[in-house]
Amino acid sequence: MSDSSGEFEIGGRAPALGDLFDRWLQAFGGAWQAQNADDIARLFTGDATWFETPFGPAVKGRQAIHEHWSNALAGQRNVVFMYRVLAVQGDIGVARWAAQMDITGTGKRIEFDGVIECRMDGSGTSRLTRLWWHDREAPRRGTA
Repeated sequence: MSDSSGEFEIGGRAPALGDLFDRWLQAFGGAWQAQNADDIARLFTGDATWFETPFGPAVKGRQAIHEHWSNALAGQRNVVFMYRVLAVQGDIGVARWAAQMDITGTGKRIEFDGVIECRMDGSGTSRLTRLWWHDREAPRRGTA
């Protein structure tokens, strides 16, 4: 028997990590597409760490992650984000992700293909997120 929210079963059983990670990715992609740094930052614990690339500098703390995304979003428009969960184990979720966006001021559309790793806490926020990705200018679509 479930409560009316559909989030937890009566008796206090929490959603499985796979469900939490999937919801996190949906929220992350939705906030990125909406260009909402506030909503992105809320997906992280207060002391979370974000790595834009695996060996890049760490962005530490929710406020720094917010600032990072505010700056990044300023140069992006028309973002499309997609993902597919690949694995969940313990507190780790791994997904393949892809995105496209227009880069403001350049007239270029860039596409990305990558992997995201999140170490989740029990409430569905990320303690550590690390990205691996490649990008290229998106091919121009012909007009008919």
